[in-house]
Amino acid sequence: MAIANHASLSDSKNKKVLQQELTAVGLKPQDAVRILPDWWEEAINHPSGLFEVRGFVAKHFGLEIGPDGRLRQRLMQQACFKTRAGTSIAEIASARAVATAVARLVASVTTPLWTGSLPSAMALRTTACAHGSTPWVGLEDLLDVCWAHGVPVAYMPSLPVAKPKMDGMVTFCCGRPVILVTRKMSSPAWMLFVLAHEMGHIAEGHLDLCDGGSLVDEKVSEDDGADEQEKAANAYALTVLTGGQNPSIRLTRLVDAASLAASALAYGRDKGIDPGHVILNAVKNTKINGKEPWPLGSAALKYIGEDTPTEMVCREALRRNIDVDALSDDSLEFLERIGLL
Repeated sequence: MAIANHASLSDSKNKKVLQQELTAVGLKPQDAVRILPDWWEEAINHPSGLFEVRGFVAKHFGLEIGPDGRLRQRLMQQACFKTRAGTSIAEIASARAVATAVARLVASVTTPLWTGSLPSAMALRTTACAHGSTPWVGLEDLLDVCWAHGVPVAYMPSLPVAKPKMDGMVTFCCGRPVILVTRKMSSPAWMLFVLAHEMGHIAEGHLDLCDGGSLVDEKVSEDDGADEQEKAANAYALTVLTGGQNPSIRLTRLVDAASLAASALAYGRDKGIDPGHVILNAVKNTKINGKEPWPLGSAALKYIGEDTPTEMVCREALRRNIDVDALSDDSLEFLERIGLL
């Protein structure tokens, strides 16, 4: 009985130490432990178990084990951070660390070769519209282009971090660029501009093509601001999605969701613009009783077939383009629990 009590106390103590270390590096302990492999709770009962768990966390969360044996932030390659005024780079360090670790893992098992570039915006749009099933460029078109050119795309909106995260980032690792989108977007239409914007950074040569080179976008918006690289990435995205048009669509009166969806489909076919993008543009530029009618937009998206979750669309594309058998059991389980597989 004394031995059992001792094990219980040791277990509690080690878990508390792990929780403290996870908190210190900017992670949410309750979310982080849910991503750990099944063996972690049994392992942490043993004297060396805490060190074993630390090793897993360090590898998969982009951290390192310091001289004192504790988890700490890893010194990373200098990145280009696109942050809003008042945002400290340190605030998104944890999110960048986890995203970079995931990028390395996915890049290491990606099967298509990196072609060395992404197409120009107009070339991409022309090809996608000519050979796709719709007269516009949709999320699946963008994903297909990225993966075909050896650029993995990881959508991971549930990062287990305590501090703010970025909308998206691009990083170069394992000999290829990787795009990571971390902003939560339930409908594929929401992801269109963010993904096209990150593609623009690669196509326009903004990314430092050395291992660890990164460009981190805290916020992706069609509002250009003063940053020339952000303007160029936005221009690329708008050319891909609209052919260079920058429609400012407004609703002249409140309509029901079905009517808005029907109008967006007709407009999209006529202009070659994804109807989901049309709906979001219309909602953004419309005020009803002083407020943008986002609930109406969300309802309208379902009428145009935007009820397939974004993570499902991205997950299927990733599965088609990586060698799952090349992953260790632990890494495979990690990608499943973090929502990529």
